[in-house]
Amino acid sequence: MNLSDKLYYLYSKRWVQHASFWLVFLILVATRFFQMEIENLNLEITVEALQFCLIIPLTYFNLRVLIPRLWNNGRYQQYIIAILSSEAITIMALALVFYYIPNHQLKMKMADSHLKVFFMMFFKTNVFVASTSLFHFVKEWIKLKDENLKFTEKAQEHLEAELSLLKGQVNPHFLFNTLNNLYSMSLHNSKKTPDMILKLSQLISYMLYECKDETVCLEQEITFIKNYIELEAIRVEDIAEVHFEVKGNNSGYKIPPLLFIPLVENAFKHGIASEKEHSDIFIQIHIDENQIELKTKNPLGETKLPENSTHNGLGLENVRKRLELLYPNQHSFKISKENKHFKAQLVLQMN
Repeated sequence: MNLSDKLYYLYSKRWVQHASFWLVFLILVATRFFQMEIENLNLEITVEALQFCLIIPLTYFNLRVLIPRLWNNGRYQQYIIAILSSEAITIMALALVFYYIPNHQLKMKMADSHLKVFFMMFFKTNVFVASTSLFHFVKEWIKLKDENLKFTEKAQEHLEAELSLLKGQVNPHFLFNTLNNLYSMSLHNSKKTPDMILKLSQLISYMLYECKDETVCLEQEITFIKNYIELEAIRVEDIAEVHFEVKGNNSGYKIPPLLFIPLVENAFKHGIASEKEHSDIFIQIHIDENQIELKTKNPLGETKLPENSTHNGLGLENVRKRLELLYPNQHSFKISKENKHFKAQLVLQMN
């Protein structure tokens, strides 16, 4: 622990804070005794000590009772009345000390003006009340700021952990489906299997080396989607036709990796109507100046979307959660069933 940390730890103790506060005021008061004649010194110290003995209870009554019970509970009018009443009582007590102790310096200077005496007492009490109240409020503000900072740090850690979990769910989910496809084709000794393995190795390379960052270039993500579509197109070329379209300039934008792939994957997973019936799968990416839009459309196939459904499987629910965390109030995600087709639309607002 270095010197600054030791001093911070020491000053964080309440008794050190209060002792420091009163020490500063005692030093300020003591400065008026430097050029005073020694025979008057004891009397003047006695007067100041008695005044301090009356002001200290007022100060702590304000800090320990009035502020916590009235001000902190929003009872501001009652607080003002209570503090002014307490100051009035203290000023009367100070006036008694002032007038009934003879021959002290201030009395000899100001005895001819009771108004000056009142303003002096009023000013002195308010200096202590105002400074200690300000000290209290600043300390509470720092405490609240520290608590908010800790809460923000915890929330950020929670957010990063949840995003990491959701991002991690994408890879095994996607790989599981693709490996199942490879296994199925290998059982039939398909000539397409080597090409699929090559495409899969390219996809795995992207996920291992590019997806470590929080964001990737949109161009890279589109290339990944294109490779995935080509991989799946090999598998379904006899029973489905894939329509993939990219419009707009895809350079310059960055997005979270693997955000779109669950929608594309879902279109293939549920988009094959049957092996006897030809299917059409539509995937479109439109890039404008301030938004990115992904649309997918596929037949419902054998998997039906329940009525009033808001999600369909792990992949789409994963997308929804990631969007809520990464693009709050900056996205639109809609899925629907129309004319025996499943449609998904994702729009990202880009700043």
